[in-house]
Amino acid sequence: MAHLEASNLFSVKERVVVITGGGSGLGRIMARALAINGASKVFVLGRREDALRETAAQAPEGIVIPVKCDITSKESLESAYQAVAEQTTHVDILFANGGILGPLMRSPDAHADGTPPSLTELRDALFNVPMEEFTRVLNVNVTGTYYTVLAFLPLLEAANKRRPAPQEGVLTPPSAQVVITSSIAGFVRKVPFSYAYNASKASTNQLVKLLSTNLADYKIRVNGLVPGLYDSEMANNIFVAHGHTTGGVSEGSFPKEMIPLTRGGSEEDFAGLIVWLASNSAGYVNGNLLVTDGGRMSVVPNSY
Repeated sequence: MAHLEASNLFSVKERVVVITGGGSGLGRIMARALAINGASKVFVLGRREDALRETAAQAPEGIVIPVKCDITSKESLESAYQAVAEQTTHVDILFANGGILGPLMRSPDAHADGTPPSLTELRDALFNVPMEEFTRVLNVNVTGTYYTVLAFLPLLEAANKRRPAPQEGVLTPPSAQVVITSSIAGFVRKVPFSYAYNASKASTNQLVKLLSTNLADYKIRVNGLVPGLYDSEMANNIFVAHGHTTGGVSEGSFPKEMIPLTRGGSEEDFAGLIVWLASNSAGYVNGNLLVTDGGRMSVVPNSY
């Protein structure tokens, strides 16, 4: 029964991993979780070298390798790919995690008497945001993610070529995998986040489906992570607004009308999901969007 022991089911030993957006937030949790649990190499990509080095310093020495990269530049992605290819023969898992929130493009709040803003007020608030800012969010979150996946396909293919030939009655090790970070914002229609961000994450969800279908012939699996409220640079203002400076992970930190479990997501919540996705026991998962939000999407008005 050794094959059903947790040490085998959830092993990520010797995995080679690439993580974009690895300098902070969820990307940093990914890198630390995988490095601590036995991954052999974890390449963290991002624009801020100091943040990448900080991520590396928080993991076992020599496992996390910083690589400067701007995912909105094909030249930068190619350079990052070459830097990774010089240090490994293959990549088992690519976490396409880089993304931005951008400026808050929201409809104005209701008036004090509860009446909605006038159409003129709505137009003024939204039309004053430069078009380039909307485009920048899409460029990072959708275009950048798409080209990140394309850039690393050869190393993912190389991981598949290392897999042993199938044997009757013996479970074949997992095939190469891409995991794309999305958000519950991609499912929400009553904009509590931002028009550009919500639209970008809806596109990201579709990108997961498109890539999982079109890479199936190459045995490259594609899945998506759909986080709710986790404390990070992007979402920290929400925690601060509710009086939390330590993550808001204890029950009662948030009203149940906002998050049914009444708390934010913890490092343990996210790290456990990452280790599982990277492990042997998730080898049958493909084309899925995995929601981790404490039930928030169930109570947000006008969710899909």
